[in-house]
Amino acid sequence: PADANVSAVVYRFASFATERDHDFLNVYAGDPTNYTSLAKYSGDFVDVGGFGQYYVVDGTMLTVTFSSDRSVTDAGFVLEWSGVTCGGSTLSGCGGDHYCFNGTCVRKGDHCQGDMGVITALTGSITDHHLPGNYLANTQCSWTIVMPTEAEVSAVVYRFALFATEQSYDHVVVYAGDTSYTSRRVYSGYFERMGGLGRHYVVAGTTLTVTFSSNERRNDAGFVLEWSGVTCGGGTLSACGSTAHCFNDTCV
Repeated sequence: PADANVSAVVYRFASFATERDHDFLNVYAGDPTNYTSLAKYSGDFVDVGGFGQYYVVDGTMLTVTFSSDRSVTDAGFVLEWSGVTCGGSTLSGCGGDHYCFNGTCVRKGDHCQGDMGVITALTGSITDHHLPGNYLANTQCSWTIVMPTEAEVSAVVYRFALFATEQSYDHVVVYAGDTSYTSRRVYSGYFERMGGLGRHYVVAGTTLTVTFSSNERRNDAGFVLEWSGVTCGGGTLSACGSTAHCFNDTCV
């Protein structure tokens, strides 16, 4: 709209599946009579970067064309766009490492990657990414969670507030201690398989190591893991009884 005073357009794909190298989506900057070819897309969702991949086009107009041949068909595409209005309608208004989507500045590369470091905290949460949408392909991340020594905890309780990964291919692994420890749990699939928000897991000791890995294929919403050091009843699990354990200083 002319009254929006935007200077660029951001777009992304919510879904994408076409016959590779035969059916194409073309995106152009400008109108059909005077435009510049920007990109040609064909293949599957991974080929276009997944839900977390944003594309920025200078100007106020996009032209999108789609063509298919007479042979194989597929699910097609959903393209979402947003005029850049954050920070006074300029891309730079979000800073050099951000851009705007639906009126919100989002950070480029705001996904876990590599060694995410040591977190020393009695309670907290970690996640594979902070953007709306899905995690990235070919991700390898790790976190080490250490209980503060002054807390005198004897175990850590954790649960998943969100969980959705490609079943049997993308995994979250939780170790008691560091990754050299043989005591570990492997999670893959969907929230229901993790037991939902009411399912808690207990790890003896004061250190957790969490790793996340994804392959090059389908991506999903990812995970949020919450943890709490066991401090109820003087820091012993038995203080909550045999059928309960401690989460955020409460026996559950």
